[in-house]
Amino acid sequence: METEISSLASILLQKNSLMIYGRPGTGKSLMMNKISIHLARVGEKVLYMFNHPSAISNLSAGTERIVLLSLDDSNLANSLILAGSAMRRGFRLVVVDEIPVELLYSITGMRDILLWISLLSNLARNFSKTLALISDEIPANLKLVSNYVDSVIKLERSGDFLNLEWNSGTKLSLKLF
Repeated sequence: METEISSLASILLQKNSLMIYGRPGTGKSLMMNKISIHLARVGEKVLYMFNHPSAISNLSAGTERIVLLSLDDSNLANSLILAGSAMRRGFRLVVVDEIPVELLYSITGMRDILLWISLLSNLARNFSKTLALISDEIPANLKLVSNYVDSVIKLERSGDFLNLEWNSGTKLSLKLF
């Protein structure tokens, strides 16, 4: 299992920005928690921004290389500054678990989210880091976000397996953790 996590982490870190989406309960947060823990064990730093406490239920509070930050959807500017600062300070992975959906239903909220994601994607590219956005099924207006990331990955669960499908057509199946 550790080998699969290590391989998946290596694959994901080849991109500067990616979006992982799937239905609620498919294991998106669990997968990113496991990848974050693996990266911390090998000496990398991770900023894990979360929108709901259940997203971090599998992360160990005693891990000093994983910084947990509640995503304050009322002030995206502060979140952007903190994420950008983390990338400049050597954090290898910035996870945004999950994009605040309530912002996606207003024009100004959608504009702010797209600007926020665009800026973070550019920072990740400039500092050779990885930004991972996690979302439930992509509503029509969230599809715009896919224009600002390097790769989009759909995650589905089938029995004991997680099935990942990239927008490039690549598919990968992993035994559930």
